[in-house]
Amino acid sequence: MAPAPETVLVIGATGNIGTSAIQGALKAGYKVLAIVRNLDSAEKLFKNIGTKEGVTTVEADIISDIGVQSVVDQVKAGKLPQFQHVYSCVGQPYGMMCLTEIDNETLEHHMSINFAPNFYAYRATVPYLLDLAHPTSTWTLCTGAQGDMGVFPAPAMTQGALFSMANAAARELEKTNVRFNEVYLAFRVEIDAEAEKHGAVKSSQFGNVYAMLLGKSDIRSERVLVIEEGDMTTLRTGGMGWRGESLGGVKKWAPE
Repeated sequence: MAPAPETVLVIGATGNIGTSAIQGALKAGYKVLAIVRNLDSAEKLFKNIGTKEGVTTVEADIISDIGVQSVVDQVKAGKLPQFQHVYSCVGQPYGMMCLTEIDNETLEHHMSINFAPNFYAYRATVPYLLDLAHPTSTWTLCTGAQGDMGVFPAPAMTQGALFSMANAAARELEKTNVRFNEVYLAFRVEIDAEAEKHGAVKSSQFGNVYAMLLGKSDIRSERVLVIEEGDMTTLRTGGMGWRGESLGGVKKWAPE
């Protein structure tokens, strides 16, 4: 008898990157447990990915420090399917604002949306995965090149915090059953129906990266670079600070 498909918990599931992660997971033969805000969000997700098959949704507030923990508690109680993998990609669209124009409220807002939920997700799910002791579990964090570019300062600073978090996680989990990787994205990704209108990368195309990464057990505690179109067909790593590497190869750009 063939083993049951493994499940990926996706945090930030209804956004462009979350949609992409789900498409990649399904393509690779995994099931998905997707956290959504409400029933409307769930329907939006199903419309964007074009199917309900293989996807279980659960409502929770991922911005709250206990939102993802509440999902983990339901999994432990047997109310939701077990998951062996996590993909976290919580964030919001960029806005142009100079550093000196960022007031305290705006700074706190960006950190509470772009950084903290990803940290809360890690804190809630990693102990579960370690206790589960599944031999090939993974934890994947998507970050943005904006953290190096600094064109949009408020979200850029949050990506800097995520870079540091990724380095710490890569160190902590290197010799465990949980294979951590950061996916460093330098493209704008949108759902397939909208991408061509705006010259963005299709979510299904970017989803190839996660589909490939799930099957690459030799890529561990690395930064997976997605800065050229070819990076979505052949995985490339580099620039993980804790390994003493520098990034390089990212071209300067500015909004039109």
